[in-house]
Amino acid sequence: MAVAAEAQGNRMLNAQQLMWTQIAAGIAVLLFGLTLFNLVRMRGRMLAARNWDKVEGIITVSRVDQPTAHASDDRHDAKPIIRYRYQAGGQELESDKIFVGGPAITTRVLAAKLTGRYPVGAHVDVHVDPKQPTEALLEPAAAQNVAALMAFTMVFGVIAATLTAHSFAGHVLYADNGVPLFAFALPIIVLVGGVFCVAEYVRTRRLASASLRWPTASGRVTHCDVVEEVVEEKTEHDNRPTTSKLVHRYQVDLRYAYRVGKRDFIGTEVDWNGTMISGLREVAAEAAAKYRPGQSVQVYYDPDQPGQAVLEPASRQGALGPLIGAAVCAVVGGLFLTILIKVGFA
Repeated sequence: MAVAAEAQGNRMLNAQQLMWTQIAAGIAVLLFGLTLFNLVRMRGRMLAARNWDKVEGIITVSRVDQPTAHASDDRHDAKPIIRYRYQAGGQELESDKIFVGGPAITTRVLAAKLTGRYPVGAHVDVHVDPKQPTEALLEPAAAQNVAALMAFTMVFGVIAATLTAHSFAGHVLYADNGVPLFAFALPIIVLVGGVFCVAEYVRTRRLASASLRWPTASGRVTHCDVVEEVVEEKTEHDNRPTTSKLVHRYQVDLRYAYRVGKRDFIGTEVDWNGTMISGLREVAAEAAAKYRPGQSVQVYYDPDQPGQAVLEPASRQGALGPLIGAAVCAVVGGLFLTILIKVGFA
């Protein structure tokens, strides 16, 4: 077996195979460089935007754009459209930028949640670049697209490293017993995903602990209802056509108004543990019954970013979700990696 594996590992790529491997490696390196540059640029811009000038603005447009043909609510086919006017540098300007990187295409429910925080006519704080007043943001500290960009950078980095190594070696790299080395990348990526889950849990717990010491403001529930999502689930069969069925999911759509200084804000978060999604309307309705429109609530808000607020900072319901995800990644990735090591190097 060892001789066969050695022969397999020493099998050189022919000229055409090597050329295409080098081209693929070049493209992967380029994509890795672009995503890494964009990630560093985005982080730098976020840090710089925190020190931009702050002026008053007013929301002029707040809606969700999505295609007419909308088959499933889990599809990322909706885009929040938020525009606002402000004055800077002696001129009246308009912008639609909410945070660094801009709002991504997302689901209908998440897009509606974002637009719900910025109703038409609301007076908002606009962060303006003093060197270029046409550049403005509503949430300069929001890291909406950073996690996705980090994931893409990591994937492109692994692909680029693997193809580059193959290009320099002139053949596919194998372990002792013939297992290709690029196969080890998959369980490693899964394990890294587990690390991200742990980091998210730590971040959420720190935020929950800090928010307990935040100042509070009197708030009022403006909207609380159960949102129904209709999700299309498809099942593929070997000898039959693909079948689909519609699954109904439910979650709470909550909004509350509060005032800090001379600014009015709309909050949507009950706690820091994410949105509860249930397959039963009764479960979501029970959660929604805690907050009735017009009800007075105590709002905990971040003194540095008053638009970030929560009603129940001490709640731990659903807090273990990231740890469960980390455990699944650790078990699956660790088991797969152990099998590859035993098969490849035993």
